[in-house]
Amino acid sequence: MRERDKALAMGANAGYGRYVRVACPAYSHAWLFFGPLGGFMAWGTTVDLMHTFRGKGGLWHGWFAPFSGLMAVFLIGCCFVSRYERRTGGPTPRLYCFQLGVVVATRDVLRAHRWTELTLHRMKWRSGSGESADWGTRVTVTARDGSVVVVFPGNEPDGAGCWEMSKLHEAAMRGPGEPRPTKP
Repeated sequence: MRERDKALAMGANAGYGRYVRVACPAYSHAWLFFGPLGGFMAWGTTVDLMHTFRGKGGLWHGWFAPFSGLMAVFLIGCCFVSRYERRTGGPTPRLYCFQLGVVVATRDVLRAHRWTELTLHRMKWRSGSGESADWGTRVTVTARDGSVVVVFPGNEPDGAGCWEMSKLHEAAMRGPGEPRPTKP
């Protein structure tokens, strides 16, 4: 049975309600940068090899093709790092979020928690200055015993499901029928 099916069955057996989504802190849009760059390097390698095989001589007398070929493989490999980390059995926790709880999958271990058993700690951070500034809100999810369930660093694209997870936690902590707090 697949991890997702096990997690959905575990959540249904625990009475967590409707499944909403999966959240994982390893989402990345690095492929938007590394993919085209790797493709360009692969194209350059191909052009240089074609010149070399036709006898017209390659760039830098045959040094460009091996270097750019290795660089192309490295850059294209960088596109898949976050996908590799969040795979089934991988080191990054995957949170299968339900209305009343969450099933956390880390490596091959699945643990179920009710939202009321978890605490979300938020910390705003900022690094750099000017145009190179980066900022976000780090969200650390801890269990009752103080163990860290997952950390969302705050610089993931689209929050990697953290926003929806926070809303589910907030709704479960509020309870049914309680009004939503309004911003001042």
